[in-house]
Amino acid sequence: MQEIRIMNWEEAKPLAYPIRLTVFVEEQKVPKALELDADDPLAWHAIVFENGKAIATGRLIRDGKIGRLAVLKQYRGHGFGSKLLKALVDHGKNLDILDFYLHAQTSAIGFYERLGFKPIDSEFNEAGIAHIKMVLEHR
Repeated sequence: MQEIRIMNWEEAKPLAYPIRLTVFVEEQKVPKALELDADDPLAWHAIVFENGKAIATGRLIRDGKIGRLAVLKQYRGHGFGSKLLKALVDHGKNLDILDFYLHAQTSAIGFYERLGFKPIDSEFNEAGIAHIKMVLEHR
C-alpha cells in the first residue's frame, strides 16, 4: 500500500534525511556538508511510503521551488517520483503558490518535461552535477 504524507522538517528529517544521504551523498557523491541547508526547516517535505517504508522524498519552499527529490534506487521506474512531484505541486496550489520551479539534473530533464516542466536558462553546476532551471508551465 502506498501513501504520501506532507510534513514539516521536524517530522520529516528522520525519514527524508536517510533517503537523501543514500541517493545524493552515496550514489551521486554530493558532499555531505551540502545536503542539509537553511531551507529544510522552512520547507514542506513530502514522504512516499510503500508498505510502511519511507522510499522517496522531496520538498517545497514557499517561493515555489521544488527540490531534493530522491527515490531509493530499487523503487525507481514505478511512478513514485511522478506521484511525489504531483503531491508537492498540489500542496503548493492549496497554499496559493502559483509558480513552481526546480533545478533539474540534466539527466532528468525528460522526466520533468513529461510532468509539464520546461527548461529555461542555461546549464549550471550545482554540487558538482550539471543542472538546468525548469518551470512548470501553466495549463
